[in-house]
Amino acid sequence: MRKAIIVNDTNNESLLRFTQTKCFWNAKNQGIDFFQDCVTVNNYDQANNIAKNNDVILEIGDFLTTDFRSYHKNTNKVVYAKDHQDLLIKFDKKIPIDFKKRYYKPGSKQLYIIENLLKVCLKSKRLVYLNNNESRNIKKFDSKYKNFYGLASGWKTMLYVTANDFESVTVYDYCERQLEFAQWLHKQSTVPEIVSIDPPFSGDYLVTEKVKKNWLKWHNTKVDWEIIDLMTIPTFKSNSIIWTSNVFHYEPTIFQLGYSAVKSIEKRFAEINHNSIIIGSN
Repeated sequence: MRKAIIVNDTNNESLLRFTQTKCFWNAKNQGIDFFQDCVTVNNYDQANNIAKNNDVILEIGDFLTTDFRSYHKNTNKVVYAKDHQDLLIKFDKKIPIDFKKRYYKPGSKQLYIIENLLKVCLKSKRLVYLNNNESRNIKKFDSKYKNFYGLASGWKTMLYVTANDFESVTVYDYCERQLEFAQWLHKQSTVPEIVSIDPPFSGDYLVTEKVKKNWLKWHNTKVDWEIIDLMTIPTFKSNSIIWTSNVFHYEPTIFQLGYSAVKSIEKRFAEINHNSIIIGSN
């Protein structure tokens, strides 16, 4: 497991969050699997003490390019990003990543990367996901799990519910627009083949045969609809199945809260809901 070890030797909290985020997403906001974890330390001595295998030690404000990742893809020793300046895009340690003010020149690589990230963060507040990118590996659960909590995006909640017999079903999301769209769909006695929806949205609206086959059961299922932000660490009913998808590894959330904070929230959420099964991306 390769981890990023960030040496944070300056007081620039937004740049630190930015550096953490961009260990997992590239300049075009596409997810990358180069790192499996991220740790922040105060100096190189601390970094050296914990680095092992193929970990990468970088500094706050270092953006690792595609060329850097390609060059070190199969490296089996600790890598120091400072030894590969030509494969980095450097961000000024004194400059914050600000939604209201742009510090870098138009046309610069730095501004391009920042603008892409900030646009995604702003769009996420109203973004409707029409499909699920992750696997649709749906299973039946032990009957002792009587309650289901599932995100409003795509079809996966509907497929989980129709493959099981839960006593209660709650569809939740932190995005009100996403929840409203899912609720509208649920009210349709037959699943629409085509929908008209204003931007922003993500993915293609595709109705599979499995969705059609199970739609009547879904339409007739009693569903509670709730605005819930998992970052508030809610407590759900015991003996529940809780589908969280990639909520704890979502680019806007990682940037706005910081990697360490989100991992801490995820751990606390699992502890509070320890009597339930929590399903992330799969």
